[in-house]
Amino acid sequence: GRRPSSPPPPRTYASKLRWFLRRHRAAALFLAAATAACAAGAAAAPVERFTWKSWMAIWVTLVTLLVLVLDQAPDLVLLAASLALTLTGCISEDECWSGFASHGVIAIGALFVVAKALEEAGTVEGLAACLLGVPSSPFWATVMLCFPTVLLSSVVNDTPVVAMLMPVAERWCGRAGVSPAYVLMPLSFAAMLGGTCTLIGTSTNIVVLEQINRDIANKEDPGFRLGFFTMTPVTIPVAVVGVLVMASLSGTLLPAG
Repeated sequence: GRRPSSPPPPRTYASKLRWFLRRHRAAALFLAAATAACAAGAAAAPVERFTWKSWMAIWVTLVTLLVLVLDQAPDLVLLAASLALTLTGCISEDECWSGFASHGVIAIGALFVVAKALEEAGTVEGLAACLLGVPSSPFWATVMLCFPTVLLSSVVNDTPVVAMLMPVAERWCGRAGVSPAYVLMPLSFAAMLGGTCTLIGTSTNIVVLEQINRDIANKEDPGFRLGFFTMTPVTIPVAVVGVLVMASLSGTLLPAG
């Protein structure tokens, strides 16, 4: 018999709106509840220090999170949220565009360029071939993969490290006869642990450094300085323990395939 034809896409704005509400009913209810709560807060002023701009900022934040959950383009969503806050007067134009002139943002972007260059040159795969052996169990597979990941993500931003190592890990597991399911999640956490070991390993440390420098420039000295290896004595033992814990539990808690 003939296969049933799919319903035609909505054509008018009203039909598109009805189609969206049927498909994303929970999201529509969340949006209505957030709007009502923020409007009530702005009208009743239950928090003394909150103005209507405070409630507008909360509403924009909730809507932004909702749209991101619906898998929309993050860059466009965040840009639209920044513009909404600027047009409503919640933030100034200088505050809106200051992120594009941020040294932290530029440094993070440069680290992504370095990571892409290492990927295109095959450096990561060549190092993996030298460092990774043949594991005899999920425990040793996790250990062999995660410790080099910690080392690499301490000098290259942890996010592109995961993107570079995932295909390498899958091919290595295929050659070694180990299920990739045992190592992919530990790989991601190992990159995060390694990223905390140095200043440039994770974007968070760079943002914190910029905030410290801004406070110092404003004569609000926080009382400490953040150097390249300031956090290393604490984070290296944490990373080692974290990798060993993941290796011990990966064979029992993670599925085989």
